[in-house]
Amino acid sequence: MKTDNVQIIVTLLIFVTLTGSLAENIFCDADSDCFYIPQKVKKSETGSPALIYLSCTGATAKDLDSIKIVGDSLKWILASCHKSRNHRYSMLNDKDIIKTYQKLLRNYRVDTSRIFIYGFSGMGVQALMELFLHPEKFSGAIAVCAHSQAMALAQWENLNENLVYLVSRTKDWNLSENLLIHQKFQQSRVRDTLVITPGEHSIGDKIELLNACSWLNRNSQPNIENKKP
Repeated sequence: MKTDNVQIIVTLLIFVTLTGSLAENIFCDADSDCFYIPQKVKKSETGSPALIYLSCTGATAKDLDSIKIVGDSLKWILASCHKSRNHRYSMLNDKDIIKTYQKLLRNYRVDTSRIFIYGFSGMGVQALMELFLHPEKFSGAIAVCAHSQAMALAQWENLNENLVYLVSRTKDWNLSENLLIHQKFQQSRVRDTLVITPGEHSIGDKIELLNACSWLNRNSQPNIENKKP
């Protein structure tokens, strides 16, 4: 019995230590949405760009912790929407993503003309969908190994100031779809790029994400007057 109690205490101490180390840099609210504010952003007097991160299983603090290099390198605020995930009605996902977006604006000093969204596979499709439904809110999207299901929602006349960063793999089952998506963006004069790397249908690492965000950073111009939320 004493041994069991000791094991429970040790487990709790490990949990507190791990969550404490995350909580030092990452804040998670009652909806399990999480936010990371780099130290240099905290000291800034101006609004900072932001990235909303989506995960196929629901983004967590661990996801943000793994990509802090993006926020630290580019001085971006990072956020995650926990409820958005695969195998869930896309409009419910949309509702929760917009709720996360609104929290960003309400609680942090954000440059509303430079808010971006990221997703892999099904959440890559969701990221494109958010851009198409809310081009005035999201300046750009990163879609990794996504397919073309959201393309029917695009209103091309509303996307001439938006950016799209596509990633696929040489053996990705959605490679042909990405080629078609890229071609459609080019034809419609939407600024995009398509990066094809070796491998199969798989999520990229933090360096791939940093490269994608750096491209968005270079190709977006901060406005003196932010767009209305």
